[in-house]
Amino acid sequence: MSSKAARNTTLAIGSAIALAGAGALALPAQAATVPSLTSSTPKTVVMDPSNGHIISVVAGSPATAPSPKITNQNFCYAGNGCYYSGQVPWANQGFEGSSGTFQGQWPYRDAWYTGIYTASACWVGACSSQYVGPNTTVTFGGALVTGTSFSIK
Repeated sequence: MSSKAARNTTLAIGSAIALAGAGALALPAQAATVPSLTSSTPKTVVMDPSNGHIISVVAGSPATAPSPKITNQNFCYAGNGCYYSGQVPWANQGFEGSSGTFQGQWPYRDAWYTGIYTASACWVGACSSQYVGPNTTVTFGGALVTGTSFSIK
């Protein structure tokens, strides 16, 4: 490595360490540059959820990309948790995945089903008082509610 390249790398790392101490961007010890936030270069950004400030930027993608633990679609496959529609043309809402909660607004629900999961549901004004086991159908006794979330345990 040329002395100029070595000096630039040392300056970049030294600057990153100084900035990291002040709560700004931090670089991993072996990285000499951080990709621009507006570039198309793969990068991973960690953001403080309380204020939206960037904590760090690292070149490359994370080893495990964050993904939703529970997903929703407007139909129910066999085994899905399901929020059933009690009125046409509203679609049933299917849920699958691992533990988590999916929030939304699903009007005219008359029942929900746990599928292969232990699950609970919420609707405007209330929530299930506990999780119920797989293959359980919960009705609202003929009433229609607006569903607000579905949780898988």
